[in-house]
Amino acid sequence: MKRSTLISDLAIRYKYLNHPQVEKMVELVFKHLANALSQDQRIEIRGIGTWHVKTRKPRLARNPRTGEKVQVGIKKNIAFRMAKDLKFRINSNTSPAEIDKKIEMMYDNKKK
Repeated sequence: MKRSTLISDLAIRYKYLNHPQVEKMVELVFKHLANALSQDQRIEIRGIGTWHVKTRKPRLARNPRTGEKVQVGIKKNIAFRMAKDLKFRINSNTSPAEIDKKIEMMYDNKKK
């Protein structure tokens, strides 16, 4: 899904908000998430997954063209781990309504 598709879908679903308002809200959410990651904070959205920043240590690498050794500094990457619910949805061959029922049953069994 593209950002523009998300904005259009939300504008259709929430008719009391106009398109520029929805666009601004989506932009604010994405900026907030990016700011949190840039400050090495962990982001968790239940049912979707978690994002966190992984820092790779400096290391000695090799230039593939020349074969000379090159020092590579610290690098940061974003790691994502999907939630069990999302993993179940992706790997299931059933309808979304049936998946929702199965997930609710899973949570009901955990509460007992």
